[in-house]
Amino acid sequence: MKLPFWLKALVAFLALVGFIGFVGAVCNQSNFLKSVADLALVLTLAALIVYSYYTYLIAKEAWTPSASFALVQVPGNPYHFLFLIQNHSKASLRCWCRLNPSVYGQQVKLSDFYGGETSFDVQPFGVANGHFDVVTDILAKVGRTPDEMKQKLAATDIKRQLYLDIEFWYQPYGSSQTYRNVRQPHYFDFGSDALVANF
Repeated sequence: MKLPFWLKALVAFLALVGFIGFVGAVCNQSNFLKSVADLALVLTLAALIVYSYYTYLIAKEAWTPSASFALVQVPGNPYHFLFLIQNHSKASLRCWCRLNPSVYGQQVKLSDFYGGETSFDVQPFGVANGHFDVVTDILAKVGRTPDEMKQKLAATDIKRQLYLDIEFWYQPYGSSQTYRNVRQPHYFDFGSDALVANF
């Protein structure tokens, strides 16, 4: 969050009017200019309070835990994906994920990070990455192959072949408060060898 331009301009304008009013009142000993200077002083103080509040919001925002992930298909291997985690805050975060894969509606149990069992620790404003393979990590566990999935493509609902209902959550390091992102459902389209968001 950036400070609004109107707030900066208002503080500068009021400070300038207050200074001119003060100098004018001292030089001319005018009651009108003294009143203008007093009004400008009161308004400047009010604007500085608002300015301080916005500054507080900026500082608070940077400390609010926030993380996200992105899936990137590895060039040359359509079944291999990088799992990139981005920490958007000043706090160190422990991040967890659960892919929740299913093949034709049959749940596939994963372990470690992609099963929500272990975490990635990500430094402030840092990035961490992992990877998983659709064939070895998911399809092989239910005895399926990409060729078989491609052959059954026309006879089945594409979204049911391989479906991921991805959960992602995190905690500031040393805290027990958990923050959860919205689930991100995806399906793998074996016709075009692409992972498709299903929102």
